[in-house]
Amino acid sequence: MGKFTQLAYHERDKIYIGLCKQKTQTEIARELERHKSTVSREIKRNSDKIGYLYPGKAHESALARHNKHVLKIDKNKELRKYIIHNLKEKWSPNTIAGRWNLKSPDVKISSESIYRWIYKQKPFYDNSILIDLRKCLVRAHKKRGLKSKIPQSKIKERISVHERPDHINKRIELGHYEGDLIFTHGSQSKNIFTLVERVTRQAILVKNENKRSETVIQGLINYIHKTGVIIKSITFDNGSEFADHTKLNALGIKTYFCDPGCPWQKGSIENLNGSIRRFVPFSMNAFTITKKYIDEISVKMNVMPRKILGFRTPLEASVNILLGGRVKPA
Repeated sequence: MGKFTQLAYHERDKIYIGLCKQKTQTEIARELERHKSTVSREIKRNSDKIGYLYPGKAHESALARHNKHVLKIDKNKELRKYIIHNLKEKWSPNTIAGRWNLKSPDVKISSESIYRWIYKQKPFYDNSILIDLRKCLVRAHKKRGLKSKIPQSKIKERISVHERPDHINKRIELGHYEGDLIFTHGSQSKNIFTLVERVTRQAILVKNENKRSETVIQGLINYIHKTGVIIKSITFDNGSEFADHTKLNALGIKTYFCDPGCPWQKGSIENLNGSIRRFVPFSMNAFTITKKYIDEISVKMNVMPRKILGFRTPLEASVNILLGGRVKPA
């Protein structure tokens, strides 16, 4: 059986003429080369108390019913363009929907609608480049269970995250960060040192040639001296690459450490790293990642709307706080 297609205007015209000639539905269906149930449904849907509607009215009624089921995105060119642009920027459907609703409250869209729309789209060409919107989505990673034996930390002079003051835990003061490293394919030495500010979610990315602690910590110290960024504390995991943390203490930066095997105790940096993976997947060759590219990603992270910030960007949240406002919209 061939693929079903909607009835055309000329077919509705033939149905109308056939009924006027008192032909049966089976006879009309045979003339149209359609199944008789198609003709039966058409007559039932587009009839009033008098009988089958005039072809023009019947066709108009059918189109109106069909358009009710067309996704809002297909009807709104501006919304469609906004979604495609930001999917290319590696925004998630949830982020796109939240930011759109913030700027266009009269035409709201849900992340579920965006997902449905993406999965019904076929790949298309844009400036001679083949675009598949489904490949813009971040795939879920397999969950990894905890190891049966949790290693004990060997970092000296470590202070537990449980001793971190309330004003840091409650995110009521700027300048307190969480830190981690990201690695990619081809090298378990070259890395990106990622940090996120706990209140505004502002990101810092530093490229390192190796994961020796003196390299990692000195790279951050150099960044601090170069940019003048104010860092009051950093929460790390128990990786040996953070063993030289006392050099940060000498600059007045407090350092705290999660319990071994408990990455959720620094959830903000784990979330940031998940977003960064859209631009730096594990499959990317570590030797092709340049400082310029890392700086570009840092900018993208800081202008990407976040649900936790009421779909403001980290940069907007930072400016708003400095001006005496709130992190989230009221």
